Amino acid sequence: MRKLFTVLSLFFVVAVGANNTLLINDFESGLNGAGNAWGGSCEWVDNPLVDASNPSSKVLKVTSTEFAATAIPFTLPDDKTPMDYMGVRLQLAILDACGENINWVGCDLGVQDNVGNKCWPATASWQTGVSNTWMTLDFWIDESILSTWLAGEHTDELSLLVKVGRQKFVYVIDNVALIEKTEYIGDATQNYFGVNLSGAEFGGIYPGIDGTHYGYPTYKDLDYFKKKGLNLIRFPFRWERIQRTMNGELDATELAKMKTFVQAAEDRGMPIILDMHNFARYSFDGGTTHLLIGESSALTAEHLADVWRKLAQEFKGYTNIWGYDIMNEPYSMLPSAPWFDIAQVVIDAIREVDTETPIIVSGDSFSSARFWVEYSDNLRNLIDPSDNLIFQAHLYFDKDYSGQYLNSYDADGVTPDTGVERAKYFVDWLKRYNKRGLLGEYGVPDDDSRWLVTLENLLIYLRDNGVPGTYWSAGPRWGDYKLAVQPTNNYTVDRPQMAVLEKYTVTNGSTSSAINDTKCVENDVQVSCIGNEVVVRSDMPCEVSVWNLSGMLVCKVSVSPESPAYLTLQKGFYLVDKKKIIIK
Repeated sequence: MRKLFTVLSLFFVVAVGANNTLLINDFESGLNGAGNAWGGSCEWVDNPLVDASNPSSKVLKVTSTEFAATAIPFTLPDDKTPMDYMGVRLQLAILDACGENINWVGCDLGVQDNVGNKCWPATASWQTGVSNTWMTLDFWIDESILSTWLAGEHTDELSLLVKVGRQKFVYVIDNVALIEKTEYIGDATQNYFGVNLSGAEFGGIYPGIDGTHYGYPTYKDLDYFKKKGLNLIRFPFRWERIQRTMNGELDATELAKMKTFVQAAEDRGMPIILDMHNFARYSFDGGTTHLLIGESSALTAEHLADVWRKLAQEFKGYTNIWGYDIMNEPYSMLPSAPWFDIAQVVIDAIREVDTETPIIVSGDSFSSARFWVEYSDNLRNLIDPSDNLIFQAHLYFDKDYSGQYLNSYDADGVTPDTGVERAKYFVDWLKRYNKRGLLGEYGVPDDDSRWLVTLENLLIYLRDNGVPGTYWSAGPRWGDYKLAVQPTNNYTVDRPQMAVLEKYTVTNGSTSSAINDTKCVENDVQVSCIGNEVVVRSDMPCEVSVWNLSGMLVCKVSVSPESPAYLTLQKGFYLVDKKKIIIK
């Protein structure tokens, strides 16, 4: 969208940081010695690893040749409801029976309530290392089970089952913690809908003053959209603020602010798109003029590659980065420095430091969905060594496609199907070339209810074709901007567009999946894994669904005795047509 920010600089908020991991209980005071073991015993012993970070005087020692179970009672804080949580994180120390080095310890995690309802485990782990090496083992509880359990309908204590090898024992050191919702496993095939959370790219003055010219969205913004089910957050920021000089280090202050926001989203299980919102330009004079990449030796593809190499190094450790959006809406690129060539240089640089996180490539000419084939068809020839590219288009409904909405609904000749008609050019391209896509911006004014019909028809089309999207826009600095879906009255009053947006939170699968109507019988499906490569076979032609830990549909694939399906999955826990698999 061709946006003007200078008039928005009067609207600002103070960002508030918060640690949203809540310590509920520690084992010494809360567990009360509960626990039992098969082929072994449970007892309280002096903490052999006591130090400043692990001050408990006593810890539970579980010795077992088979399985050990230890109960985990906890209570809900007064200001929280069961729906706020669906997870437990524990810290474990693993030693062998004689306190000697660990060659490896295999841990199969699972939780089970008193009526036998299985809950979802996270990744299993093992450890190669020395005595007293710390391990962190995470698992998640199904939301409906946790809700009824906390409501008192299940009277037994919840149990963590840890399988330990012969003659090994487990020290459970302190700290049961509930975490906000499900931790996101970084996998861009999870097709959420969401919003842009603006503010960090505002102002038109660079670097500017935080709180005056620009400002970061807060955890309150995340909480609001989380409750609406709009989990995917596109997070715009400016190159001029995060890197003040070409090839220089990232600005430590801005980097810390970005990380605070990303961490808050990770705590809430919300995937983040890091969006460099610069239109393939950089201002060297504080925002008065903007130099185009390739226009001179002062700004080249290699400079963009440098900043993204450094950003990827800083953010690759987060579990909730949905993708690196390397440049928002490039346009009017020079023949001597086409967007295709620039994007390829950036892809290569990111893969030097991060081979897993998806890379999002916006289309040329303001990323127009309607004109995708005319301006961006060649992007299908980009090469990613990790084969993990996502292509991004933008779409607005006004007559000039700009998103400024200078005219009325009637004057712009809009119909209920305008969005679908414009999106079809992009979606058909994705299907034709078996590519993954994102509609990163779309938005409508709040001054005519007919815009909402056009918006809803677009979302239905995206949902049914497996293309996720992020609405433009939200964030605490928009004021009365007519496209904004930022709530008013201290987050209690929705904007009109929200009545449509909250109805569409996930898509129906992948754009590149071959779908048929025949479901697989569970016993007919065979699943095998080598690393993150998964092979699905079936004794009959049918459709296999792949679900992730968050309960979202990753993809659907068609299989037959003659044609198995080959999938590459990110690390995490999956259900492949009810077959549980773990990608480590």
